[in-house]
Amino acid sequence: MSPTSFSKVNIKTKYFPFHLLRSELLRSASVLISGTIAAQLISILLQPVLRRLFTPESFGIYSVYLSLVGMILILCSLRYDDTIVLPKSDKESTNLLALSLIINFFFNLSILLIVIILGRRIISFLNLPKNFPVSILYIIPLGAFLFSTCQSLNSWLIRRRKYFSISVNKLARRSSEGVAQISFALIKSFNGLIYSDIIGQTANVLTVAFQTKKNELNLKLVSIIKLKYVFRKYAEFPKFNLIPAFMSSCSYLLPPIFINKFYSPETAGFFDLSKLLLSIPLAFIASSISSVLLQRISERFNKKESFLTELKPILYIVGLIAIIEISTIILFGEDLFKIVFGSQWITSGKISKIMVWSFAFNFIASSFTSIFVSMRRIRTYSIWQFVYFVSILSLLLFRHLPFTDFIKIYVSIELFCYFLVTLIMFLMVYQYESAMLKS
Repeated sequence: MSPTSFSKVNIKTKYFPFHLLRSELLRSASVLISGTIAAQLISILLQPVLRRLFTPESFGIYSVYLSLVGMILILCSLRYDDTIVLPKSDKESTNLLALSLIINFFFNLSILLIVIILGRRIISFLNLPKNFPVSILYIIPLGAFLFSTCQSLNSWLIRRRKYFSISVNKLARRSSEGVAQISFALIKSFNGLIYSDIIGQTANVLTVAFQTKKNELNLKLVSIIKLKYVFRKYAEFPKFNLIPAFMSSCSYLLPPIFINKFYSPETAGFFDLSKLLLSIPLAFIASSISSVLLQRISERFNKKESFLTELKPILYIVGLIAIIEISTIILFGEDLFKIVFGSQWITSGKISKIMVWSFAFNFIASSFTSIFVSMRRIRTYSIWQFVYFVSILSLLLFRHLPFTDFIKIYVSIELFCYFLVTLIMFLMVYQYESAMLKS
């Protein structure tokens, strides 16, 4: 190679490290991301049709439903689903999976009893329409149970590095949900979006159960003695992370409930569409990257090896995507919503220009938060989750502001909290890598 050619290669490598794109972590993540994109595209491409067939009020109530399911979801398995990828032995991991599923079932059974007793009071508190059927509330624990079951089984597949199987599961869910949504829209079912979610989740459970059986999940390894053992061994997860994780989930999911209560279901519907569109990078990429990071960094951490080279290519890519998202929404926000979803959704375009900053920062930070679990720094993460929760609760102080001003306060809080967690993760990785260099 000539000196000139060698110089060109060095310049390219200096300013954009192409060799990082060949990392094993990125290849694993790309499998999950590809499946996630294929699955989510079904949902995204249906949105222009669904937004014309269902009213903003229908989407507002659906947003409240998803928020409630999301908050319950955090508590379903007492966080034992997070531990499934951690053990060295398959026997221990299988018993953690069984423990998660057992806790999940009995927890949601308890939630169902509470809903049966307090149904009408819950409807009144959430500012739902007076004619809202109580029976819809009964679906909430079912939705949480199905979702949590999928999470636990997918964690086991992640442990086995069966990323393609997980992608197939996501595709099955979104396909079934999409067909159901169109069907309910055609018969003009007001709550068709909620029914469709249950159908999609059921399809997901069936496919993931098939995948785990196909990939040699051996339930004969489960025993009462071993269940008690793993319950005690990993007790720090429910002990130190359950309530903080619930608070963190509430922090993300409470705003639609606040908006529905303080303003109207229609306004919550506008917020829901903005949140849906701005969360595309989160849904497409961040969750997949985080899942793969959890497995890879846990493996390196257990062996006391450096993992900094695993993080660099991810940082380049998520940073670039965040810049593209911000630029697109700032330049074309209102026109984009008007053309794609119809003129009745232009309000969503206006508030998206404000919200995009916090969602972009959220996307970057969320791609790496599994580092806390991998490095066994649950208590540190719990402290941040508490701070985040209290910060979001402070929105209650601004309930009398105009809606746009309320959104600006919300975005400011989000930016502060995600900057804080990013700083904490940086310090954790820096300390660990420094210790590796010294050893």
